[in-house]
Amino acid sequence: MSEKPPLSPIDITDIIPVEQWFHEEKIPVYPTEITFEQITYWTENFRTALDFDLLAQEKKKPLSKLTIEEITDFLAQRKLKLADLAASIKRNGVRVPIIVLLDGTLLDGNRRFFACAYLKKKAAEKGQPRPPVLDRIPVWVIKMEDIDARKKTKILAEMNFVADLKMDWPDSVKARCVAELYDRCRKEKKSNVQAFEEIHDLYGVDTATAKAYIETVQLTAKFITSGRVKHRDKHREIVQRKFVYFWEFRNKGMGGAGALDAKKDLPKVRQLFFKMMANSRLDNLKQVEPVIWAKSHDYEWKLLVSSGGSKINQVEALFKEEKAIKSAEEKIKSFHRWVKKLDPSQLTQSARDLLKDVAKLCQKTADE
Repeated sequence: MSEKPPLSPIDITDIIPVEQWFHEEKIPVYPTEITFEQITYWTENFRTALDFDLLAQEKKKPLSKLTIEEITDFLAQRKLKLADLAASIKRNGVRVPIIVLLDGTLLDGNRRFFACAYLKKKAAEKGQPRPPVLDRIPVWVIKMEDIDARKKTKILAEMNFVADLKMDWPDSVKARCVAELYDRCRKEKKSNVQAFEEIHDLYGVDTATAKAYIETVQLTAKFITSGRVKHRDKHREIVQRKFVYFWEFRNKGMGGAGALDAKKDLPKVRQLFFKMMANSRLDNLKQVEPVIWAKSHDYEWKLLVSSGGSKINQVEALFKEEKAIKSAEEKIKSFHRWVKKLDPSQLTQSARDLLKDVAKLCQKTADE
């Protein structure tokens, strides 16, 4: 990936142009696929212009004398998330076409270009084959005669400056996609490991997160069907708006140190949690854990059950009080461990006086 010789024009023979709108201006583009090596990065891109200047100063060379490897290494250390984008491209290819002139010069897509360069470089360093996605990069080719400085500005504005108004998928939708892919893999007789590998390849989600998604989707499915049929659409809406509450219940009540007994306690707490979600009893995410905690405290549990969850604020206050007490106990234990290891010869007179005062306070507290 060293300096490249001048590129030959991209072959767009027999490709029918498509008119694309760029800021109220129609420009004919020729959709095709080319290799990574047919593209030349955009030196005047404002997003990377400062990085290019800093690198040139550091290397004491003009940008034109620097290799793609040098530039890629430098940009990977900047806040461009090249490694993340490269991983996505390896899994899914370049999904948004890069816009280039007929000679391969970029008009839009510098970050995707350097993510591809990063992908190629890392594969070479590991002795791995060249990633096949680099042989089929989707591009929109624009002829030189169809563009001028003003139209270049319009493309720049449309692709980089104007908000595209996209919205990320909510977590509930992402989780459902992961769960459905897992179910499909298992139906295809793929092993558990293979299913999670496919989830990672397609969505970039690690196994632990995928398991959490799947278990949370299963929990939400129980919630949706827990009420009457006429209420199920309402329950689905609650899941979409407050998916993170179910995620928290799964993490705090179904996994880890605080996991409820799956046969004895979980069904009862889950039923109350569902009731509270359906009736909007939970005001914030931090109230989910007190619901789970209450099951091991008779008074608090009776308070919640008898009120249908409406007294969650009282239970939350008692939960916080117990946490504060436990926190104080942990601090005392830590102090005790420190004192036991203490070398008195290393103490200043001021430190000795403070410890004597602490001893008096401790004795007074113990006597009370």
